[in-house]
Amino acid sequence: MKQTMTKEQKSEQYLRDAVAELPNEMTPERDLWSGIEKAINQQAQTESKNQSAKVFTPSAWAASVVAAVLLTWVTLAPQDKNTEQPFNLVAQMQQDFEQQKRTMLVSFGTPDVKQLSDAMQAELTKLSSAQKIISKALVDDPNNSDLLNLLRWTQKQELDLLKQLYSPQWQTI
Repeated sequence: MKQTMTKEQKSEQYLRDAVAELPNEMTPERDLWSGIEKAINQQAQTESKNQSAKVFTPSAWAASVVAAVLLTWVTLAPQDKNTEQPFNLVAQMQQDFEQQKRTMLVSFGTPDVKQLSDAMQAELTKLSSAQKIISKALVDDPNNSDLLNLLRWTQKQELDLLKQLYSPQWQTI
C-alpha cells in the first residue's frame, strides 16, 4: 500500500532535501579581514588620541604653573647687595671648602704632610690639581652639574686625606 503524503509532509521532505544539498561550510564572497583590521586600527587610534588628550591637559597645566613659578622666582630673587654680579656657585663652593680646611687646620694644627705615604701625598697633589682644572672648566660652563659634583667630590676627598693625618683610625684605611 502506498501511503499518500500530506502537504505538510511533502514540504517537510522538500525542506530536508534542500538542507541536505547545502554545503557544510559557507565562505564569504570577498576577504573580510582587511575591513576588520581597518576598523580595529581606527578604533585604537581614536582611543589613543583621546588618551593623549587626557594626559596633555594636566601636563599643560603643570608646565604652566612651573613656568610661572620660575619666572616669578627669577624676577623677584634677591640680588647680592655686596656685588653687582650674579651668584657664583663655584666661588661659593671654593670658599666653603677653604673655610672647612682652615677650620680643620686650626683645630688640629698644621699638618705634617711628610707623615703621609708617598702614594697619599701624590693623591693629595692630584686632587688639588684636579680641583684647579675643574674650576677652570666651570668658568666656561658654570651650570654643569656633573662638573659641580666632581668638584664637590674632589674637595671631600682632600678633606678626608687631611683627616687621616690627625686621626689614627683614618690611617688604617
